[in-house]
Amino acid sequence: MKQKALVTGGAGFIGSHIQDALIKKGFEVAVLDNLRSGKRGNLNPKARFYFCDIRDKEVLDVVFDDFKPHYVFHQAAQNEARPSMKFPAYDAEVNIVGTIHILEACRRNRTKKIIYASSGGTVYGEVPPEEMPIPEDYPLTEPASAYGISKHTVEHYLKLYERSYGLKWTALRYPNVYGPRQDGNAEAGVVAIFTTLMFKKKRPTINGDGTILRDYTFIDDIVAANLLALKKGNNDAFNLGTGEETSVQQVFDTLEKYLKTGLKPVYGPPVLGDVSRVFLDTSKAQKLLGWKAKYTFDRGVKKTIKYYREFLEK
Repeated sequence: MKQKALVTGGAGFIGSHIQDALIKKGFEVAVLDNLRSGKRGNLNPKARFYFCDIRDKEVLDVVFDDFKPHYVFHQAAQNEARPSMKFPAYDAEVNIVGTIHILEACRRNRTKKIIYASSGGTVYGEVPPEEMPIPEDYPLTEPASAYGISKHTVEHYLKLYERSYGLKWTALRYPNVYGPRQDGNAEAGVVAIFTTLMFKKKRPTINGDGTILRDYTFIDDIVAANLLALKKGNNDAFNLGTGEETSVQQVFDTLEKYLKTGLKPVYGPPVLGDVSRVFLDTSKAQKLLGWKAKYTFDRGVKKTIKYYREFLEK
């Protein structure tokens, strides 16, 4: 009998790539998505699709009763730090209450394991330079946004459900993920936003002076970590990332190097909830998951540009 995997948010950027990788590995896959930000075009024809919002517990229970997944890859979320500061109750309703619904469904259906998309970019908050790179055991006491709080809160629920019901879990603390299928019209995802605008000969806006530092990690590396978590890293949280810091200005400069638009960015005010620097220690993932990022930013950007050139010219 085939192993079954349910991907919540599987019509979205990261979730759809996980969906495809699982199908290639021979899993029977179902996708659960409310299509708020996900797209039907991202759905693999070999995956079963359930139109569902994770806040709707009754519909969610029907999905789990019907599909009975062995594994759940929980990607569905309100996934943007800035809107979370404007609508913190909505952020908590989706990310915390919605995830509790998922955990309850896993408990009732005796799901083997849940792999959870946490956030390395927001759960730690502002960290002093001398504490960089940030290890997983750094105190999570001052997240910079409601989004960071909701992502961290769920990790406590994962521990609770493991202790109380034996549900295995792995939390992957994502860096800034980029690559094909990321929505260039959303508020988050600077690589996708800049690339889309620059292909349209429009000047992108850099919030602040361009010195904000992030670890931009290509989608294929993130998918690889999710697949390794099927069998490894039980009941633990792991930072992901390349170990390289890239400024927003460098993102623009790298894109311009290949696109050659002649454009200059617009500089706007800093945004509430943005952390000035995030640099994660990934040695634990290397040791216990056997995972290490393979893509440099330059190599990932070239693959991303190739996708958007083909996508935007359709």
